[in-house]
Formats: sequence, structure tokens, C-alpha cells
Amino acid sequence: MADITSRLEAVKEGIRKLSKLAGDEQAEAARQLAAKLGTDLDRVAAEAPAQPSTTPLPKKAPPLVPRHEETRCPVCSLRSFTYQKGTMRESVDSDTGFEAFYHCLSCGHEAWHEAVPN
Repeated sequence: MADITSRLEAVKEGIRKLSKLAGDEQAEAARQLAAKLGTDLDRVAAEAPAQPSTTPLPKKAPPLVPRHEETRCPVCSLRSFTYQKGTMRESVDSDTGFEAFYHCLSCGHEAWHEAVPN
């Protein structure tokens, strides 16, 4: 916040200097414009702390493969629920933060399954 305020103050000072450079025939108009812009900048500086900071969070890169590439199928209970390569993605719903697409080689069941990173 202090950084924004100091930058706005520098802009205000530049506007004041610019208004002083105006010729005699437009000096009054330049001073009025400088005053209006200064008031606008003060308003922006006052509103800046009220707005929450929206710094984007860094994204986690998905691991290349899950720890368990083959697991027990939830439908047929055979150990043929196989990870499909290249299907890892981020997941908001899982505890690990990642999920992968699995396909059962026995019964054909397919589903997204929580992936424990390797």
C-alpha cells in the first residue's frame, strides 16, 4: 500500500510541474486541471487500501505419474484398474491435490481417481 501511495504522490508532483510549464494564456486552466487530477489521485490512494490484494497463487506442477499405476478396481475388485498415461491433473476435491484417469482392463470401468504423487 505504501508503494502505491508513494507512486501516486510522484504522479501528483509531476502534474504540478507540468501545470507550471503552461504558457500565460493557459496557466489558469493548467492549474485547475492539475488540482482536479490531484484530487482524483487522492481518491484513488484512499480507495487502494480498501481493495483486497489479489495475488495469484503459484500453480503446482502435476507429477508425471501417480505412485500406484495399478490398483484394485472399485467395480470388479480385480487388480487391473490401470493409470492412463498423461492424464494427471490438479483437483480441488482430493486431499493430495491431484487426480488421474484410470481404466479397468477387466471390466472396462473408467473413472478419475485421486492420485498420490510419486
